[in-house]
This record gives sequence, structure tokens and C-alpha cells, in this order.
Amino acid sequence: MGNADERVNFRQALSAFPTGVTIVTTLDAEGVPVGVTASSFNSVSLDPPLVLWSLAKSSKSHDAFCNSGHFAIHVLAAHQEDLSNRFSRAGADKFADVTWRSGASGAPVLDHYAALFDCTTRYLYEGGDHVILVGEVVAFEKMDAAPLVFHGGRYAEARSRPSNQDPAPGVDLEAGSFSDDFLLYLVSRAHFQSSLPTRRKLEQLGLSQTEYMVLALLSMQSPMPATDIKAQLDHTGLSPSTEALDAMVESGLLQMERQDIELAGRGREAFLETLAVAKAFEEDITVRFTPGEVAEAKQFLRKLIDVTGTGVPIAWR
Repeated sequence: MGNADERVNFRQALSAFPTGVTIVTTLDAEGVPVGVTASSFNSVSLDPPLVLWSLAKSSKSHDAFCNSGHFAIHVLAAHQEDLSNRFSRAGADKFADVTWRSGASGAPVLDHYAALFDCTTRYLYEGGDHVILVGEVVAFEKMDAAPLVFHGGRYAEARSRPSNQDPAPGVDLEAGSFSDDFLLYLVSRAHFQSSLPTRRKLEQLGLSQTEYMVLALLSMQSPMPATDIKAQLDHTGLSPSTEALDAMVESGLLQMERQDIELAGRGREAFLETLAVAKAFEEDITVRFTPGEVAEAKQFLRKLIDVTGTGVPIAWR
């Protein structure tokens, strides 16, 4: 490339192609493990089984990989971003607190991966500012784990696309029935199940759903006139009556500030206790999903809220 701008543009164009993320390991001349993060992995041949990857000639690991006669390619799983970042740093003690074993080729093999290709080095080729290493696979393994993907300069996740086969209808109006392909049933059931710990906490505190909605609203906007509270919650079916608001003031959940209503000490404490239960349950749920799945779920729900929320007031600011 003739100048820096052309090199930048070339790199950006290459980033349009999604790649897997690997950690490649070997031993140096003293038998010390070395490793690098690489996205240049590719298959070459099935018979014999050959794979390749490339390494910058400027890499401190260059001599070790070119002279060791072996390397192990670990295809990383979606949850291994931190490990990828560790092995991408120059000069760091990459193997600190990382357990490994000696593989069939003699190269270090890490404990966790989506797939492993343990290789002896067959060929080394010049590739401009990189060296291309071709290895013969002497052992391999595949785990049931989604791979980590790199695209557009950031980590991504691979997703299996739904089948093109037409799904069964979610609703049968003639029979008056529906299945779990009915989207609104899924949304409603997910809400009902995920809000169960919150409802149980409200029962423990002696609060109704209407009272909780008032406390939640005033935690986001406060103080607020009684008419605005009723208008903001009207779409929920849990809009409080004037008598209900007066009762909440008398019980110490709310307090009057001139003509406006705001949370009182007891109301704020009750809301925070309930919110803590909901947050703890969210953390228990989300550890079973990848960050990408959580982000996609939030994106879908926000869009669902947008397309169904014409005229519905937004409580938070």
C-alpha cells in the first residue's frame, strides 16, 4: 500500500469479512509456552489434514513458532473474550494462571475451547509482512460451544439461522387455540414467570400491584401531581384512584409536597427492596445467556415497545 490512508482503508475493507478467533500456542527453545491471538486460521486440505494461519514477522513469538515444529490452534468459544484479549497483548505473561497440558504434537493445549487442532509444522511460506504456517493436524477435538467471532473491528457471535421451513401457525382462530409459536403468548408468559419473585416480595411487604406501580413511577419522576400519576399509569390498567393515593400517603409510602406527590421514606425503602429482588433474579437469568443474546433480547423488546406504544407515556427520563 502506497500510503497510510490506503492501508487504513484496506484494513477496514478486510474487516467486512467475519472471522473466527483463535489462540495459537507452541514452546520456545527453552520449553517455555508462548501464544498469540490470531484470526487468520483456515483449512487447506482434508487428505492429508492441513490447516494454516499467519503470524506477523515482527511478533516476538516469530522465532518460537517457526522453529518449534508444532503448534496448537484453539478456536475460542463465545465466552472467551477475556482470554482472547490476554493473548493479544504483547509482552504480557499470557500463561499466568492459565492451565494447560502437553498435546499430541508437544504444543501446549489449553483447557477450554470450541475446537482444537493440534499440528506439526509442515510448511513455512513468505507472506509479505507475515509468515504463513501450514500444519498437519495430528489430533483434533470439537466441543458443543458457540464460537467467538470478530467482525468490523469488534467481537461478535455466530448465530444459527431459523429453518426456512414454514412454522406451524401460532394461533388457530377457527379452533380457538394457540401454540407456543404465538409471539404475544411468549412475551406474556416470559413476563409472568420473570416477575414472580417481585410479586412474592410485594406480598411479603403487603403491597398491591397498583401501589408498586406508583412507587416505581415516582422513583423515575418525582414529585408529580396526582392527575399525572393517574395519566401515566392509565395504560397499565393499574391507575390508582384518589382514595388509593390518599391511603398511600397515610401509610407513609408517599408524602405531599404542596400539590405534588413524592416518595416517602417507607415507600422508597419498600421499592428498593423489591428492585433488589428483581435485579438479583435478572443476574441469575442472564448468566445462562451470552452477552450477545442479552443485547439482542433487549433490542427486540425495545423495538416491540416502540411499535406497540403509540400514545403510551414514557416514565423514565
